[in-house]
Amino acid sequence: MDDSRQSIYVDDEKFHSKTEKLPKNPKLDCNRMQIGISDGSIEVNQPLSSSNLEGKSSHLSPLSARNSIDNHLVHHSSMMPLSGVHVFSIVAYNILAECNAGREFGNSPWVEPEQLAVEYRHRNLMHELKFLDADIVCLQEVGESYFRTLASAMECIGYEGQYLRRKGVNIPEGEATFYKINCFEKLSSKEVIFSDVAEKEINSLDLDSEIKDELRTSVASHAVMLLVKLSHRASGKIVNVGNIHVAWDEFKRPDLQCVQIALAMRELADVSETMKQPSIMCGDFNCSPGTAPYQLMETNQLSEEHITALKKVVLDNTRMSPLATFWPQGFSYPKVSMKSAYATVLGNEPMTCWGLPWICALDYIWHSPENLTVKNVLETVSAKETEKGIPNAIFPSDHLSLKAEFIFN
Repeated sequence: MDDSRQSIYVDDEKFHSKTEKLPKNPKLDCNRMQIGISDGSIEVNQPLSSSNLEGKSSHLSPLSARNSIDNHLVHHSSMMPLSGVHVFSIVAYNILAECNAGREFGNSPWVEPEQLAVEYRHRNLMHELKFLDADIVCLQEVGESYFRTLASAMECIGYEGQYLRRKGVNIPEGEATFYKINCFEKLSSKEVIFSDVAEKEINSLDLDSEIKDELRTSVASHAVMLLVKLSHRASGKIVNVGNIHVAWDEFKRPDLQCVQIALAMRELADVSETMKQPSIMCGDFNCSPGTAPYQLMETNQLSEEHITALKKVVLDNTRMSPLATFWPQGFSYPKVSMKSAYATVLGNEPMTCWGLPWICALDYIWHSPENLTVKNVLETVSAKETEKGIPNAIFPSDHLSLKAEFIFN
């Protein structure tokens, strides 16, 4: 195992070998973009304006007709006089990588093949991102080749971005975090390759070699997290942002998901001085409310019922997962509090994944409540818009975007 891939703080100049950042391009023509993909280049000769970024849809997209829902506890408190200097917004969005779109939805009756093409979905995506107009944008399932096009388009509307590919030679997608350059300055970055971090901890355990081998096999995963530390230009405040995509495995590995969430929270606690600095963890967690991974994120602990269930997770139809039995500390992280922005404002989590047959809440924006207060969240769309399945002519992904606005306490 190459320990040089472990999560280590690095400066921007040394970080380019692992994550990609779009270089400054003073000659970038924002009215003429190239979509570079592995099998060719498709030219887009239209400016990035709302009038021509809706794909082939002829009516107003419901994605750009959403309203913000206020946190009434904030709007009736003494915090309201705070100016915009203390406020920022963030989006979390699994945009469906091109390597997954055709494979997962190529035979779906609700979407035409051309609507799955990267150039078609790029226009709809950029239209939506312009509407969202967030200060920070955390995207999951960003194709490695597509990132160059996306980063160029985002630069045209005022963003800089950084990319981290998921682990594995056959997984050409990953996470991308963008931030408005007039709102934030990036101070540092950190990458987390969950399987590498887990294996390092497992190697230090006082267990038989056979058990360690089983544990290492059990934590094998493509999942990663990209951490960025940003300085808010207007207020001088620091905010740490974790962009995460937890393992899916058809929802059969809640034990692995719990380990990845615990590792992610340890990393976030470390870079934020145990949440003394404002912190956000957002992305695709691939778990729903009531499950063990969600409970671990919400409460920092697991119920006895969940622990018992995790010990019964089956691997390869024959073996029980050893994680909960032999590495219970793998499910723990520092006693820090995180709250869901949407659950705080709405009282529940919205359904964010409508890629039939899956209809569930999988995506979240978590924040440290001691130093961040959620001001509002953006509503999703009505079920009638998505019940036939997405992606489609309007929706570029099988997931819906989430947006929250925060106040620095």
